[in-house]
Amino acid sequence: MTTTRFNEETNQVEIADVTETRLSGFVVHLMMVSTIFVLGLFKYLPVPVVSGVFLFLGRKLMTGNTFLVRVKDSIAERKRLAPDHPVHLLGRTKMNLFTGLQFACLVGLWVFKQNAATSIFFPGAIGLLMLVRAFVLPRFFTEDEFVALGDPTPY
Repeated sequence: MTTTRFNEETNQVEIADVTETRLSGFVVHLMMVSTIFVLGLFKYLPVPVVSGVFLFLGRKLMTGNTFLVRVKDSIAERKRLAPDHPVHLLGRTKMNLFTGLQFACLVGLWVFKQNAATSIFFPGAIGLLMLVRAFVLPRFFTEDEFVALGDPTPY
């Protein structure tokens, strides 16, 4: 349901238009509502099966996480890392500083969430992290360093 065209400047095929009908939105929402009728079958699923599905999904999502890769690679030998790895481009100190700042923000969020008096403002803390990324971190890191670290600034 897309219309494509060839861009002569970039020599690539680009998506020109996406056509959505009311029917596609209706079908998607109908499928979501139909899951209500399946809820009764979940009581027959053993809890370890459901836990295993969530464990598998969590493990699968963690494999491409650049933060976890940088934590693992922070103690690895330089010669064992790929030539385009941030250690070779930025140095171990700068890479570990960025990873440490991310870890400090993660710990701060966890502490913020654990306190019953402040946990209601958790979405505001997420917004504060966006401000830190947009205004504080660019004072210490260039855009090329962000790209090398796997965290480019979204446009």
